[in-house]
This record gives sequence, C-alpha cells and structure tokens, in this order.
Amino acid sequence: MNVLFIAVDDIRPELNCYGANDMQTPNIDQLASNGVLFTQAYIQQSICMASRASVMTGIRPQKKGLFTGESVQKLTPNAITLNKLFEANNYNIAAYGKIYHHAIDHTEQFGDRHQDPQEKWVGRGYLTDESIEQMYFNEAHPLKGRQSENRGPAFESADVPDSAYIDGYNTELALRKLKDFKAESKPFFMAVGFHKPHLPFAAPKKYWDIYPLEDISMPEITTIPENSTRYTLRDWGELRNYYGIPKSKTPIGIDTTLLLRQGYFACVSYVDAQIGKILQQLKDLELDQNTIIVLWGDHGYKLGDYGYWCKWSNMNIDTRIPLIINSPDGQKNEKCTAVVEALDIYPTLAELCGLQVPEQVEGKSLVSLLNHPHPELDQYAYSIWPHDRGEYDKTIMGYAVKDKRFNYIEWVKLNTGEVLAKELYDHDKDPMETRNVVDDLKYIDDVSLLSEKCKIQKENTDHEYTVKETQKVID
Repeated sequence: MNVLFIAVDDIRPELNCYGANDMQTPNIDQLASNGVLFTQAYIQQSICMASRASVMTGIRPQKKGLFTGESVQKLTPNAITLNKLFEANNYNIAAYGKIYHHAIDHTEQFGDRHQDPQEKWVGRGYLTDESIEQMYFNEAHPLKGRQSENRGPAFESADVPDSAYIDGYNTELALRKLKDFKAESKPFFMAVGFHKPHLPFAAPKKYWDIYPLEDISMPEITTIPENSTRYTLRDWGELRNYYGIPKSKTPIGIDTTLLLRQGYFACVSYVDAQIGKILQQLKDLELDQNTIIVLWGDHGYKLGDYGYWCKWSNMNIDTRIPLIINSPDGQKNEKCTAVVEALDIYPTLAELCGLQVPEQVEGKSLVSLLNHPHPELDQYAYSIWPHDRGEYDKTIMGYAVKDKRFNYIEWVKLNTGEVLAKELYDHDKDPMETRNVVDDLKYIDDVSLLSEKCKIQKENTDHEYTVKETQKVID
C-alpha cells in the first residue's frame, strides 16, 4: 500500500463533513465519504512544533522535551520517525510543504526529497505591493518587546492563480511527483503539508469571493469561560505581531474580526481545492485503489472565540482536530465517535502497511476502529500546555484528559507537584466549554476518576527537560 500523508496547519474541524456550514470544503468532504472520520480526535499539544514532533515520532510531547522548541533531530536523535520507518522498509519517500516545524528536521528527515521553496516569496508569502510595503514599514505595530520580521498584514487577497501562493505551488510539485511514483515499482510514502490556513490569511481572491463579508458571522461565544482559571487562556501574541492588529491586551474590533474570519475561511477553501487536485491525480493515475490517505490538522484554532485568537491552550477548541483515514480496504462514509489521539496515526499507518512499530511509539493503532467504527469503549486522550507567561512561574504545566463527555485539566507546579488549579467542562451540557464546573459537587466522582488518569501523564513527564526549557515554547 502507498501512503498519502496530508497535514494542514491551524485547521479546526469546522468542516461540512463535521456538521458545520461556515466553510465550503467539498474535497475534504469527499475524502471523508470514502473513509472514516473521527469526530473526537485530539492533538497532544496545541502548537505547531510539538504536535508535529509528537505525530512523527510517536512520542508524547512531555517526553524528551518535545514541546520546548528544539528540533526533533536534537531532542530525539535515535527515534525512528514515521517517514524513516517507511524509508527503511523500501518505500520511496517525498515531502512537500510543512511536515515538521524546523527546517533542520526537513533536511535531516528527507534531504533533497523535501521541497518547500519559501524563499520564492517575500516575507510570509506576500504577493501584493501593499502587503510588502506594510511589512517593511510596520515599526509602530509589533508586539511590545518582540520583533516581527517578515510580518506584514494578517490577511491578503491577490487576484492570482492558485500556484502563485506556496501551497498551490507545492501542490503542482506533488502532482508531478505522483507521476514519477507511478512509473516506479516501489510503494511510496508522500507527505504534503499545507501552510494555510496559518497566518497570514493569504489566498487567491476567488476563494475570498466565496465568502461575502456580509455573510460572515461573529463567533458564537465571545466571553471567557465562567470560573476559568488564570491559566485557562493565553494571550494571542502570534496575531498581534501582524500589521494593523492592536498591541498589548487591546481587543480586536468587530470589523477586523469579520475580515480575519473571512480570510481564514478563504484559506481553508484554498487548501481544500489543492487537496482535490491531489486526490484527482491519484485517481487519474489509478493509484487510488492501493493508497492509504490520512488527513489531519496539527491543532485547532480560535477565531475570536472567547474573545481570543490562535491556539495555545488545553481547551477543546484548540486541541480537537479533523482526522480522516481513507483505506481502500476500510469502511466508507463512517463517523467514529471514539476518543482518539493524533499520536495514534503512526501505529495505524504502520499496521495498515504491515510494518513493525518501533518501541518508542506510545500511541495505539486505530485499525480496529477503521473496520468497526462504532466502539463502546471508554477511551481517553491527553494533551498538555506549558504555562509560559512571564508574570507566572515558568514551571507550571497544564495536563488535560478528555473522554467522550469531559475535558478535565490540572495545572501543576512541576518542581513541587502542587496542583494550583483545576478545570472540568461537561460537553453533554456545555459543548462550547463556557463554564468550569470542577467545584460542582455532583461531579466529584468524575473529577476523582479523571484526576487518576491525569496522574499517569504527570508521572511520565521528563522533568529534566520540562522545568528548565518551558520558556522556549515557540510557534
């Protein structure tokens, strides 16, 4: 079996196949109809570097300091990564776009079989003269105390073909590579990582035109959760670095909020169109019947939800991701409600292709769920968020455990083990997580059970890395 591994940056599961109607995603929807869609899939940390490192190594981010901002090559030099596993088993491998977070990892993992020529673009991929001018003359706008190199406006709409932006360009490279693979006798593992809808929200104008501004709605919830803790949500400096976005803790106005949401929606539809081209190429080359396809997002995203932006929390809006697995021999048009982790992608692909899973891998294979997607099991997913705000102790870790009903979080001072705060969200009654009910006595048994599950993750944290490296968390 061949493998097509599709990673999408910053995509929340607000897709038609997930029951939402804000965005048009016909190609992702079609992929879901030909496979199994996981409704409760969670990333292990809601930040690019750590989530990707965890998926590609099969190791939880609190192990080996994978969340600290260092490269996979430096932190886990002996790990057999997912792509290396396939390469060692006589697969042709190739990668386009963003698979790992750090350039050194792309070089070490793929060598010249990785392409992502970002140097062809100005700054963060800008095309218009106005955006480029704003990028060079934005001294008044950076977040205080930080540099904003290559940051112009937070959104751009250029009247250009798809391939003018990097995701479309990389898609063209991937289409050509599939033709090469067709001529080979060996199976292939091809990874395609889309940069969008990551900031800046830049996409060809025709995708912006899908979403008239007057049709864009404000977020459903715009206030912080009731009884939230001082650690629950983190300020969104990532967005504040862009031109025209207010500094410090100043909120974003309604007009800018709507523009940003419009841009995000446009980027998702742009990525969806590129995915459609790749899926069509597989079909045209008659590779679709022996190719496993997995599509996943590296974390969720806030678009003004709770009055916040970007990711960086243990809330479900940041940790819940789209995950779709399409296996030619698997079930079709099924939704699996089991609680699963992105960490499970590695052993799942290995089992589907008959490869031995390395000892370092901590996830569990989902193959049984692909064959029988309606389990009655009690399953759990875990995520972390290292609280790195300068005004608080940098050794505080947020541990979250999620099951079909709850999201439970403990904020722990690692050097003492003291639990500083707790959160519990009941999705049966409050799917948007608007109220922390951890102090409600009717949940006392649930808190006790989930706390025990949480304890396992706390005990498995590598303190050697964690305590001294938390401040290095980057995006």
